[in-house]
This record gives sequence, C-alpha cells and structure tokens, in this order.
Amino acid sequence: MAGALKEPTGSATAVSISEATPVGPKAAVRLRRACAKDIGALSQLEQSAFAGDRISRRSWRGLIARASATVTVAATSGGIVGASVLLHSAHTSVARLYSIAVDPVARGQGIARMLLETAIENARAAGASVLRLETRVDNKAAQSLFRRHGFAPLDRKPTYYDDGTDALRFQKSLWNVGKASRSVALRAPYYGQTLDFTCGPCALLMAMAALDRTITIDRAAEIRVWREATTVFMAAGHGGCGPFGLSLAAARRGFDATVYAPSGTSLFTSSVRDPRKKAVIELVEADFRAEIAATSTVIVESPVSPKRIADHLQRGGVPIVLISLWRLHGEKGPHWVVVTGFDGAVFRILDPIAPPAEGDPGISVSIDEFRRITRYGRRRQTAAVILSKGTQ
Repeated sequence: MAGALKEPTGSATAVSISEATPVGPKAAVRLRRACAKDIGALSQLEQSAFAGDRISRRSWRGLIARASATVTVAATSGGIVGASVLLHSAHTSVARLYSIAVDPVARGQGIARMLLETAIENARAAGASVLRLETRVDNKAAQSLFRRHGFAPLDRKPTYYDDGTDALRFQKSLWNVGKASRSVALRAPYYGQTLDFTCGPCALLMAMAALDRTITIDRAAEIRVWREATTVFMAAGHGGCGPFGLSLAAARRGFDATVYAPSGTSLFTSSVRDPRKKAVIELVEADFRAEIAATSTVIVESPVSPKRIADHLQRGGVPIVLISLWRLHGEKGPHWVVVTGFDGAVFRILDPIAPPAEGDPGISVSIDEFRRITRYGRRRQTAAVILSKGTQ
C-alpha cells in the first residue's frame, strides 16, 4: 500500500497512495510551500503514511531550507494531510519527485493528484525538462496515477527498499504541446540516421519534410545530401556536414535558409590536427560560401540563442541546430538536431541518433540545457540553419 524512500542523497521517491475509501470527512485542501513550523506535522505525516524508510526531522529541516528542493504541503483547517518533495538543480534539466505522501484518513480525495500536478508545474518553473521518480513495484495505485499523468516506465531497481522490494522508475517529459505555438516545425517526421556521420543530412531531411510533405526521406536521400554537404574530413572518420553545405543543399531543393555561423573561421578545424585536412576543410567551406552567395540564403554572424530559435519557430521556420554530443550521449563531437517546438519553458527536438521511444520521439530540453548543448568545441561556437518557405 505504501511506498518507501531513502534519505535524499539519490533519486528515491516515496509514494503513499491507496484506493481506500476516505476515513475522515472531506475538507477544503490548500497547497502551499512548507516552512520550518511544519516540520513536526510533516514528521507525523511520515509516521502515518509509511511503515518504514521515513524522512527524519533533520532531513525535513534540510529539505525545507534547500534552494534545490521544493517541499509542498496539502493543508486543511485540521492540519497537514499531504506533502511532496521535488528535487531540482541548475546543473541538470532532470528533476526528481522524491516524495509524495497522503495521510490515510485523507485518501481518496484527489490530494495525491493535486500534489503531483503541482510538482510537474514546479519542475517546469525550476528549469527542468524531464521529471523522474521511483515507487514500489507493488504500489499499483501510484503507478496508475503516474501513467495517467504521462509518466512512462524507465527501468527497475532490484531490492531498492529496506524490506527488499524492487522499485520501478518512471519518467515524464515536461514538454507541453498545449502551451506551444503551433509552429510548422511540429509536423517534422522522425528519421534516424543509418550511418555515424549523416546526422546533418537526416536533420535537414526532417526539417524539409515539415515544410514540404512531398519530400522523400530514405537512405538514398540521406547519402545524397551527405555527398553534397560533407566537409570531406573530420578529426577522424568520414567528414561531417557544416551549416554552409547543408544550407546549400536546401537551397538546391527550393528552400530558403538563414545560417547562423561564426565569422572568419571554420567550425570543425579546431579538433583537426592534420594541417592537410584543415586546409581541405577550409577550402570546402570557402567553396560552399561562394556558391551560397548566388542564392537567397541569409548568413548571420551571431551566436545562436534560445530566443532567436523561439522567434524563428514562431515565424514558421524549422531550425536545425549544431550541438555537442557530450551532454546528450556522452561522446565527443558535433551533432545536428531538429528543433520542432517551444512551449515557453521547454524545447522539443528530434535527434537523428536517438531511436524514437514508444509514442512521441521528441526529446525535451530546458532553456538552460539548450544553452549548454548548443556550444561546440573549445571555442564554444554555435551554428544553426533555419529552413523556411518565404516566412522568415
């Protein structure tokens, strides 16, 4: 019936939710931020809601004082009947719902739902794009509540709780399509790259298909665009594609493009030590620039920012943005993704290297995380290609 939790050094979640009929009378419930005066009542709530693994008074004091924790209480005229603990950090876009507890006498009144929905909104407000939690594998009521609110199972942790019970970890994207502007980019279909070096062509094909439903996306088109847009060399392996080659490939297919790229330097040469390779990359980029001059492509020698990308989405553009692989995949190297939407707090991206999950293949990225991932190389450079059909 009850979940359990550990001291807040990890990502454990306590959830005490049951299907039982409420014992006490229903009363008006008000949610508010916890304060130090609530510590005694919160400790009593832990005693009534959980058989073990309870949050101590000392931990409640620390959680309430922490800037990276949000403790919310559900209060009635008779006192505190529920509480939740949300953990968040400026260094990551993943927030953790550490605890939800409801007094047994107040269950069945929707208090857990209220606390969960408030935690979701608080996580978004704290700059998170993903919310995770754990609950006991035998807590079916909690799992049902989480699934109804868009949480999907992530993995299972054996013997996680003190009594040896396994934990199920759930995850929810905080992307809210209902709050997003109805950008044409949301129509982009997902296509995963079939080769290690074709993220750029795949991102470009997805972006073009958002603007033109007749665009064919298949492996032949993927390789064809790569042949047109490749830089020939990279630090190792086959050459990737830079913003100028990709924008030129788009222009050849009748699309308008706005290119954000640093001036006076090639993006990828800082990681190439071989002077002959560097010379070839610079030659290829100069050739792309010369060809672009004959098109309607606009080149902006300014950094890419979340606001610029959001503005282009609002005006009907479809951005493909260069990111560092490190933060998303733990690998070094440049990588292209498509930005398909922004809901005011979270960007939605399509990543060619990530296989689509069940349902929505999009990845949620907070504004702060977007700033972090869109910096490439030692010089922290940015690049993007915004596709349009005369709307920018």
